Amino acid sequence: MMIVCSRSYFNQYLSSILAGIAVLCVGCTVGWTSPALKKLKGRDSPILITEGESSWLAASHEIGHFLSPIPTGLLLARFGRKRWLLFSSILILSGWIIVFFSTTVFTLYIARCLFGLAMGIVFTVVPLYIAEIASPEIRGALSTFFQSMLYLGHVIEFSIGPYVSFQILNGVSMSIAFISFILLFIMVESPLFLVSDSKRDEASSVLKWLLKSEHDVESEVIKLDQMLEHQISSTSKFKLLFSKAYFSKLVIVVFTAVAQRFTGMSAFVAYASSNFASSDGLSSDEYTILFGVLVFLFTFVSAALIDSLGRRPLLLFSCFGCALTHLVSGTYYYGKFIDFPMLPFLMITLFSIVYSLGLGPLINTLQGELFPPNLKGVASSIVTVSHATSSFAVTKLFQVIKSNVGIYLNFYIFAVSCIISFIISYLIVPETKRLELEVLQRPTEESQEEEN
Repeated sequence: MMIVCSRSYFNQYLSSILAGIAVLCVGCTVGWTSPALKKLKGRDSPILITEGESSWLAASHEIGHFLSPIPTGLLLARFGRKRWLLFSSILILSGWIIVFFSTTVFTLYIARCLFGLAMGIVFTVVPLYIAEIASPEIRGALSTFFQSMLYLGHVIEFSIGPYVSFQILNGVSMSIAFISFILLFIMVESPLFLVSDSKRDEASSVLKWLLKSEHDVESEVIKLDQMLEHQISSTSKFKLLFSKAYFSKLVIVVFTAVAQRFTGMSAFVAYASSNFASSDGLSSDEYTILFGVLVFLFTFVSAALIDSLGRRPLLLFSCFGCALTHLVSGTYYYGKFIDFPMLPFLMITLFSIVYSLGLGPLINTLQGELFPPNLKGVASSIVTVSHATSSFAVTKLFQVIKSNVGIYLNFYIFAVSCIISFIISYLIVPETKRLELEVLQRPTEESQEEEN
């Protein structure tokens, strides 16, 4: 949408926050793992689990995450964004009910898979929704809401978990999911979907509300119509996505998703409480809370910078910074020649800061920007599947490598991954700041011709 700078963006921020509530609930399901595993492996555990079961409990979330994106992407144009997010809330609420009444690790696995199904839906839908309701001037900043709300969910679980019982933690998490379900009913549908669903009057009303103005609303609807008409006559979505026109864009976003996971963030979140050692200053639980808070806060710094500095500089800085912190951490754990117990925490804290400035939020920005309307759902689903697969590998293998070789090897693997990501990002990732979606979503050949 073309929205002039003088217009108020309040309603666009509000809509992004409402969509972000679904992300917050996913963040709670991810962050729950850290305090919950510590309780489940403890002496007073309501469901005693082994070390192997704990790694499967952390990783089973990604099984559902892997399964739901493709169906979501294929049916996104039929059911819209809002209905899918409501369905994801039902899945999360159902999962928490199962966790609350669980007496075996198997039922916990089932609940975690339901959480993963919801995660796949949310990760497919929300970046597209935000890109469709946001103006170019603030699209980058709004896209960081996704990551902010995800991390807020982590912080909630990290902060509550150590100080309450297992069941109270589950009850609080269930309450958050229920509130989210109610709030999603007041979220507006994407104007682009409404136009595609032949609801032009409703699309006009939503645009008036988003823009806080009636000026040029009809021209915006016509523009959306033209975008859809241009795309609807295209060949098979998968065939078009893998054609020369769009394949390079798919590679860019899939690469960014995999690079994000191979920083190790999913493993750090899942095993945070057990990986941070207590020191004279803070307990491991307090370190975990501080870690979560810092990751959350620095996404707002990214939001302030992403539309001024641009995507590429932040991504490159983030890759380099993550690689450096992992190299220091790996060397510390390998040699044990540095008598500074707080160094691992300081390095993971520094990692969380540089991660939150670039690699964390940028995947959602690029995912929402680079694909035209008829390819958004399918492209987003492929990206989310790639995200889930790499996240499963990192989360599951982290504990295996730590137990059989040593935690230092995990950090060295993550460092090498970040170095490779830096090189590839420099070579292939474009700058997209403040460009109109119509420009960003053109086939590669058209973009190259225009540059020439």
